[in-house]
Amino acid sequence: MKFVNTFRTHLTTLLKNPTVVNMITVGLITLLVKGLGFFKEMTVGRTYGLSELLDTFLIAVLIPGFMNNVFMSSFQNVFVPNYITEQKAGNRLGAFQSASLLLTIGMGLLLSIGAYLFTDVFLEYIFDGHTAAFYLLVRQQFYWMLPCILFWSLSAFFASLLEIKGKFRYSAIYPIITALVMLVLLKFFRTQLGNQTLSIGMLLGSFTEMSYLLFLIVRFNLLQLKKPNFLLPNIQMMYRQLPAKTAALLLNGMAGFVNQIFASRLLVGSIAAINYGLKIPSFICGILIIAVGNVAFPYFSKLIHEDRKKAYQIMFRTLLNVFVLTAIASAVVFFLSTPIITLLFQKGSFSANDTKIVSLIQQILLVYVPFYVSAMLIIKFLTSINKNHFMVIASVVSLVLNIVFNFWFAKLAGVNGIAMATTLVSIINFAILFLFLRYQRKKEGHR
Repeated sequence: MKFVNTFRTHLTTLLKNPTVVNMITVGLITLLVKGLGFFKEMTVGRTYGLSELLDTFLIAVLIPGFMNNVFMSSFQNVFVPNYITEQKAGNRLGAFQSASLLLTIGMGLLLSIGAYLFTDVFLEYIFDGHTAAFYLLVRQQFYWMLPCILFWSLSAFFASLLEIKGKFRYSAIYPIITALVMLVLLKFFRTQLGNQTLSIGMLLGSFTEMSYLLFLIVRFNLLQLKKPNFLLPNIQMMYRQLPAKTAALLLNGMAGFVNQIFASRLLVGSIAAINYGLKIPSFICGILIIAVGNVAFPYFSKLIHEDRKKAYQIMFRTLLNVFVLTAIASAVVFFLSTPIITLLFQKGSFSANDTKIVSLIQQILLVYVPFYVSAMLIIKFLTSINKNHFMVIASVVSLVLNIVFNFWFAKLAGVNGIAMATTLVSIINFAILFLFLRYQRKKEGHR
């Protein structure tokens, strides 16, 4: 009885904490978003199976997605803490916001041009050895998705403003739009759109998401645009932080490239097999990273200015809770891997043999989930204290290990070896980041 009362008191205290409430709210919304996204992936899997068309779509979206995840995510990560600092500094927020918006648009356009110019080289040298029809399918889908880079860039900027202002539920729900659009096109327009169904769905979805977020920030009066000032101290700080953050994310993002390069040299459908093996692990990671990371990042960015020691204490406590929770969730899914894949995907073009392949890949990748989520939380904290340069070192180590392990394990175990390499690299990366976080805490004198 005493235990029940203690638990009830502890739970009541937690639910009075606005940060915890925000995490729970965002977690539930993210569960809905990821759930619908997963249903979309089930529909895609049942429609196309482990086919060449799906392989070409995944390659086509790789460059736009990679550029958005690396360059625009790095800009978003340095934007949030410096925006909060500028907010506390005085009345130049409008000039800061205008300069940041122009930088976002400029980077989005520049990345789109770069992606367009780089595609042929990318296909010729990275994914060599395929038929002319294969490359044609990739290019056709890629050109439809090229504008997504700019739309995603603006969506990231608008979502950051919502999160800084505490509008987490709105910034968490918008990714559901692309899933809805793609489901509608798959259901009603696949015959008319043919091989371009998925790419056109991605384009329409990204544009609709950007429009939705723009409507929200105008509605909540979050735009305070004035004459841009690119010489503000916090803008200059962003310039200094951006190369290190970009380099770290660039190196981390290369892991996806490395995996797909090695998978493309195996049997047809290997890229799709890795993709489907990642679905459940990514689902778990996505919910926790968004629920905890997106709320914790602005929270830590503010707390660092107020009480640095307390920030470290909360960070380590949160890290332990997140690791344990994620490990339990991963263990449950690990033992139910085959029934889950059978239930979710085995229908239509997705055969029983596909289920067997994907289930084993999924089990291997589930091992990395608690380490990956915890590493992302550490990265959010290190970004909030402007320790981006160390993350470049950790990313270089991870990339080198990823290439070496993929080379070894792909020879030994084929597509399963690629999954093993990913898992092992994630564990090592977490260990490096965790040890540095402890070192940094000790160095600053916070016990």
